[in-house]
Amino acid sequence: MESGLGQPLVDNHQGIGHPVRDDNGKVVGYSSQCAIKARIQHFYFTGAGFKQFDIEHGYKTPPADMKTLVVNGATIPFVVRVEAGTINRFIYTIAMLERAPWNRKLVYWMRGGVGIGHQQGTALWFNDKLNSSEKQLMPKLLAEGYAVASSSGNESGVHYNMRLAEETAEQTKAYFTGKYGKPLYTIGIGGSGGAVQQYMFAQNHPGLLDAGIPVQSFPDMVTQSIPISDCPLLGQYFRDEVARDPKSPWATWSRQSLVQGMNASDTAKNPFTGRAGTTECINGWRFAMPSVLNPLFRDSKFDKAITYYGYAPAAFTKVKWTHWNDLEEIYGTDAEGFAPIPLDNVGVQYGLAALASGKLDANEFLRLNACVGSWKEQRDFVQYKLDSDPFDSVNMHRSATCREPAGTPAPRREGDQKAIRAAFDSGHVFTGKQLGIPMIDLRPYREAELDMHNARQAFSVRARLLQANPGEAKRQVVWFAKADADLSVQVMKALSVLDEYLATGSAPTDFSDRCVDSAGNVLASGSDAWAGILDGGKPGACTRAFPIHSSPRMVAGESIRGDTFKCKLKPLEKAYTDGTYGPAVSFNDAQKAWLSRIFPQGVCDYNSGL
Repeated sequence: MESGLGQPLVDNHQGIGHPVRDDNGKVVGYSSQCAIKARIQHFYFTGAGFKQFDIEHGYKTPPADMKTLVVNGATIPFVVRVEAGTINRFIYTIAMLERAPWNRKLVYWMRGGVGIGHQQGTALWFNDKLNSSEKQLMPKLLAEGYAVASSSGNESGVHYNMRLAEETAEQTKAYFTGKYGKPLYTIGIGGSGGAVQQYMFAQNHPGLLDAGIPVQSFPDMVTQSIPISDCPLLGQYFRDEVARDPKSPWATWSRQSLVQGMNASDTAKNPFTGRAGTTECINGWRFAMPSVLNPLFRDSKFDKAITYYGYAPAAFTKVKWTHWNDLEEIYGTDAEGFAPIPLDNVGVQYGLAALASGKLDANEFLRLNACVGSWKEQRDFVQYKLDSDPFDSVNMHRSATCREPAGTPAPRREGDQKAIRAAFDSGHVFTGKQLGIPMIDLRPYREAELDMHNARQAFSVRARLLQANPGEAKRQVVWFAKADADLSVQVMKALSVLDEYLATGSAPTDFSDRCVDSAGNVLASGSDAWAGILDGGKPGACTRAFPIHSSPRMVAGESIRGDTFKCKLKPLEKAYTDGTYGPAVSFNDAQKAWLSRIFPQGVCDYNSGL
């Protein structure tokens, strides 16, 4: 194997070169641009996975476990040709059948995660990098004659710079076209962060993709930091309340959904306690905030870089490990080198919907909002201690007297307006103004698993489209499948629908909203399948079969779009009279005085926009 394909290189931005090692760990050279010489390798399919194939002798003496294919009436060995090399400092791979004609259609494969730190990543085809879903899907794509291109620069677990990802995809596709010919069309496929990239590319770089199958997508990852920044704050509040009184209503985990909005379970295992009872905030998102917000947080892969590549630990001590500093060319930095943070919770009334519906009493609502607090500024952060402080409370603004009506509320955090504008201006927020291509948003339904890829995200995309450019919403359809359905089958069905769409230039009948059961049978489809989610009407068949949850900000009054970093504020006097608290809620004078101390600047008016 060519050196550099199997292990990531960490870029220290000093231009001194990086050690390139062979499979035994021996340094065989240095590359200032993380470059390796392109090479070709061959793999054969066993029915369960791919193994390296001896191109010189394998056809004469085929491996016993090698599968065959029938192509144009002829039976051929299922052998795949994989080219690997470097483009834009990242490792690309291009795969296609060895002894069969290419169908002239390209799948651009993108992968997920949220990466922090400058690294090269690893090649998709090496070190058994394919995950279980990819192992099921990849042979199906290749067997149909598609070429599959990928790059470690389009794996958001390597980095989350959408400008860099877009640039890398553009260069990789241009290289493919120059060497293999212009594809009839290019379809994006990828899950999670790989799905996010498809929405980002459609918005920011029209023409790069002709269609997309975003799987378990989010509209973008930057706006996910808004409700997820609330999760630890709320989790710490509930933890404190139960510590004070084990009989607190918040000891019932499912009740926490009243405020967090996301799903919760009284029976699922909690990774912090090891006991029954937990939430999506914990099971789905527990490490998201330290890795995005704490400048002292360091992932294990960087510790590996210290030992494997020989970097001195001191080389990493000055690095600020946050998404915002990672993209400092976009967000900028202050005099101390910290990037500005857009997160803001000034005026946010946590639990508002629960209060208005009578499920949360006024004093609990006031206590919650007085004590929830906010995150400190970057310069004041200390190391995250998972075992003793799972919600990272040491890095929160808190108050010892917040529970008392006359006490001091924990302060809220003001987001940086320049950072907010930079997130939008740089194309890291999906606004809904531009889609331009057909998208089948495909989602295995995993609400019961408290999975971070929650069901509302597909409709957050649609809500943004409907608000910004309603005509574009027709280009996005939403497919849900039961969690135990064969996802690769659904992806191939979606690919077939998009193939017909692109070949004919018009949407086929199957390009419509739908949901399927565990066996892949269609439960319902059509324009009313998801009725009730965005229109407030009677729930459609898919809406009933696959209920969705919300978020802390939605409970506080924000829309399902989830794209408001900082809300406009309105005076409390207006909130008392405009229906903010519902018809059944009235505060006495003492409660109004408490509310005024919590929200001296006023409360969020989400109906007024940013």
